[in-house]
Amino acid sequence: MDLWLKLLAFGFAFLDTAMFVTGKCKEIHISLGTNMTEESSAVPPRDPLLARTTASSLASISDRENDSSETKPPSSAGTATVEVSPGPEDNHSTTDGTGWQRPHWRRVEGNYLFALKIRLPLLFFFFLLEEKYMDIPVNYTYTYNENSKTYSVMFASDVQCDSQDCAKMLQNLQECEHRTVNLSHSSCVPPFKQILLETPPGKYPTKFKLEDCVQPEKANTSLCLRWKNSGNFSCDERKLTYSFQCAGKNSTSIRGVFSYDPLCVPLNESLTSYDLKQLKPYTTYHVTLHASVKGKAERNGTKAKCDFRTNAAAPSKVRNIHVSRKTDNSMTVTCTPPTDLNGPPGNYVLKVLIGDSEKKTYLNDTCNFLVKDLNNSHALIIFLIFLIIVTSIALLVSRVFNMFKDDEKQLMNVEPINADVLLETYKRKIADEGRLFLAEFQSIPRVFSKFSIKDARKPFNQNKNRYVDILPYDYNRVELSDINGDAGSNYINASYIDFVFVYLLGPRDETIDDFWRMIWEQKATVIVMVTRCEEGNKNKCAEYWPSMEEGSHAYGDVIVEVNEHKRCPDYIIQKLTITNVSLKEKVNGRAVTHIQFTSWPDHGVPEDPHLLLKLRRRVNAFSNFFSGPIVVHCSAGVGRTGTYIGIDAMLEGLEAENKVDVYGYVVKLRRQRCLMVQVEAQYILIHQALVEYNQFGETEVSLSELHPYLSNLKKRDPPSEPSPLEAEFQRLPSYRSWRTQHIGNQEENKSKNRNSKVIPYDFNRVTLKHELETSKESEHDSDESSDDDSDSEETTRYINASFVMSYWKPEVMIAAQGPLKETIGDFWQMIFQRKVKVIVMLSELKNGDQEDCAQYWEDGKQTYGEVEVHMKDTNKSAAYTLRAFELRHSKRKDPRTVYQYQFHHWNAEELPAEPKELILMIQNLKQKLPKKNSMEGNKYHRNVPLLIHCRDGSQQTGIFCALLNLLESAETEEVIDVFQTVKSLRKARPGMVPTLEQYQFLYDVIASTYPAQNGQVKKKNSQEDKIELEDEVGKTKQDANCVSSPSAPDKASGGDTEDEGSKPTSGPEGPEHSANGPASPALTQSA
Repeated sequence: MDLWLKLLAFGFAFLDTAMFVTGKCKEIHISLGTNMTEESSAVPPRDPLLARTTASSLASISDRENDSSETKPPSSAGTATVEVSPGPEDNHSTTDGTGWQRPHWRRVEGNYLFALKIRLPLLFFFFLLEEKYMDIPVNYTYTYNENSKTYSVMFASDVQCDSQDCAKMLQNLQECEHRTVNLSHSSCVPPFKQILLETPPGKYPTKFKLEDCVQPEKANTSLCLRWKNSGNFSCDERKLTYSFQCAGKNSTSIRGVFSYDPLCVPLNESLTSYDLKQLKPYTTYHVTLHASVKGKAERNGTKAKCDFRTNAAAPSKVRNIHVSRKTDNSMTVTCTPPTDLNGPPGNYVLKVLIGDSEKKTYLNDTCNFLVKDLNNSHALIIFLIFLIIVTSIALLVSRVFNMFKDDEKQLMNVEPINADVLLETYKRKIADEGRLFLAEFQSIPRVFSKFSIKDARKPFNQNKNRYVDILPYDYNRVELSDINGDAGSNYINASYIDFVFVYLLGPRDETIDDFWRMIWEQKATVIVMVTRCEEGNKNKCAEYWPSMEEGSHAYGDVIVEVNEHKRCPDYIIQKLTITNVSLKEKVNGRAVTHIQFTSWPDHGVPEDPHLLLKLRRRVNAFSNFFSGPIVVHCSAGVGRTGTYIGIDAMLEGLEAENKVDVYGYVVKLRRQRCLMVQVEAQYILIHQALVEYNQFGETEVSLSELHPYLSNLKKRDPPSEPSPLEAEFQRLPSYRSWRTQHIGNQEENKSKNRNSKVIPYDFNRVTLKHELETSKESEHDSDESSDDDSDSEETTRYINASFVMSYWKPEVMIAAQGPLKETIGDFWQMIFQRKVKVIVMLSELKNGDQEDCAQYWEDGKQTYGEVEVHMKDTNKSAAYTLRAFELRHSKRKDPRTVYQYQFHHWNAEELPAEPKELILMIQNLKQKLPKKNSMEGNKYHRNVPLLIHCRDGSQQTGIFCALLNLLESAETEEVIDVFQTVKSLRKARPGMVPTLEQYQFLYDVIASTYPAQNGQVKKKNSQEDKIELEDEVGKTKQDANCVSSPSAPDKASGGDTEDEGSKPTSGPEGPEHSANGPASPALTQSA
């Protein structure tokens, strides 16, 4: 049998079947690549592919998808084959221990060219041990999990191992591990066969990442792949090969880039020439030609080689041209070389063109040019100077010409607005940042030049003007009586407006006597002052009336006496008596009412146009048919003054004709005094006030008329229709989501809210600082210097609490939800940081099984962060419990006393069963609050004396805040406005006074607190109902004259101010600056 096998093997060695050959190794040469021209360095190899295969040329893949032979498919006998490959060949190669020969390779223009030699060991059937185990099959089994990656090796043949640690199966081998094994067999004699096993690399896909590296312009004819190892690779990469498979065919490489062979073109045996097309310019190509015959296997003849280079062609376009200015007369030009040079290195040419003519040509071997002497800079400077002079003269001539042209031509044709479309028209015009309002406003001439202004410009009158560009027209200026024929004694910067109003600038110290002389001569009984004495450290108006301490003062021949001084939140009313002592006949003094509006902010316009409607009501209440003209002034007498008279006149037109012509009336005002309604924001404010009045009407009622008024509100006529009270409540805007609530809705803050529907608005939420300032010497120092309003999101914490405007603006209250257990510390921090004096608790700790408020106090001392809370005293009554706490801060010396009023027996879903008890508690707690100080001004965010909380900070809190403000208004002004009070609260916090029952409750409580008796309102005067009020009459100095601005928490700092562009003639007064008005209204938001 053994002899027979030897003879069979010997016979096969002589047969031409390529199945068995003699004991040599046959070499097969395979070239991989494309027609490319440029060599480059290699890319590091990536992860391995384990199959050992070869690849065919690109031209033959589609024809051989189902062929797995490693030899080239035969062509017809006698045919020739041409191989084309660019560049010189590299015959260097290495051989590893497995019999595989390492291919030589090179990268060709972004791809890689490979030449691979495979040494195939062929078997001899001899019975020597060396021959028996020359090519023994070995199977590898790979196991992978997160903790281990191991191989198991199994010998497919009957193999024996002489080592005790060796078996037919070797387990737990690592990737790329070397293991030496001695093999033996019973039929063989020593020496034993020693083989070296080397396990392959792992198969898990995270070892490498495959990328496409084909250039876009060659994607239709080329294929390029690139990969790279991902790290933590323990194998020797020099011994690795990579396998690539496409359309059922495989290729193998040892590098991290693969590309196909140069194109081999089979030719017909009759051809003697062939044209190679689509070659690159100026590229060296290597062409081989060989003949082949077909037998049982294809046999190739010796190759004839030919090297040639294509001709040069025009290069491609240069890239990334960059031009930069060097000086005023030179520049630099740089670029990136072209992608395809298509020829030997050359030069770059830069041509400079001026117009259509070529000025200069530059030649350089690199693309970097400096271009000089572009123009004559000296001539250009002389020309520009000449141009400036000519332009200045032209502008001067144009200005002189425009002074005499008809200003009416630039006016627009703006139709009056009917009342039923007033809101829609306003929304349309305010859209797109008020573009339509701006166009209307800018079309109105600032000054009508056809009206002369000679008297105001006379030298002896110059010092009587506050601003040089705000002067009265001659035809309607107010003329004073002459004094002893003195020049200029009849001049004052004031104008008649329809001979119903006198508008003038704010008196200066030099013109106070003239001011009171005008009041006497014009028989004026009402003076409306729409400014404060000082705003933003600028003097706006002299204090032209005596103080309460002084009592009276003589201003020239006019004696002014102060009889009454009453301070309200938005205005101050003074009752004056004036007497002229220069008259020969004795004349009784005249009563003059002085109203100073103090709620116009330093910048912009009042946030709520309702304030100006309220001012108008007060002014009209003091004016009568026999009064002289109403005197209105601000600082310059044009901006705020024009806004007020515009609102007054338009409301009269709205009531009389049911339409308004704001544009036409502002034009009319400017024909009577320049710059009336000075900035766009004031023009918009007039429209906002009209919309407010048209939407909501008059809702203020005096206490003397409250009872019959409320009776009529509740009547249904007819019974099927809603009552006027129900209709009034339905007109209330809900202001639902009118401002952002981003902070309270953040994921980390959602757990701090009891009610997801009651989230504080971002603009007026109470912020908590993470750390307080260092310790102060006293409580007074602390109040003056702590906690400014520069809180940012990075330095503050969130708590569900909102600032709510109190009746005494700009003071505010805090409306908060009942603390949660995890927010008790933040609650006390808020009380300390905001210097709260009184806490009002309107809920019990629990309502059934539901917690309404965590108990945030304990007997004795408790510490929350740096704040120590000590409950000092507790007093209980039938209606409420009063607790006194002492607060100390670890960095502050002086303690603070905080009072807590807990009102009992009031469920959130119901109204208080005994409203009198609630009123009694309000009257009591007001005595604990600090006295009001008008100089506090905008410290509303620092000192908040009152905090109110219920379960969600809205249900009961809204009723309490509204009731507190209404009681203050009734006591101070003897009027109430339930509608505007609730409307203001809804803008400050969601869910305030949500039901009609609560709304009616407010009316009923005020009516019961001030009952009518014999047609007159009777104030309760029992001992327990006394309210401690501030005595404004006894003050020695009217702080209110220079009261600071009551800016609301949500008011932006920018906006319009009066007197834009006005220039002071003397003194420190400067012009106020303005920007365009608010982009959107705050008054017409509704459900």
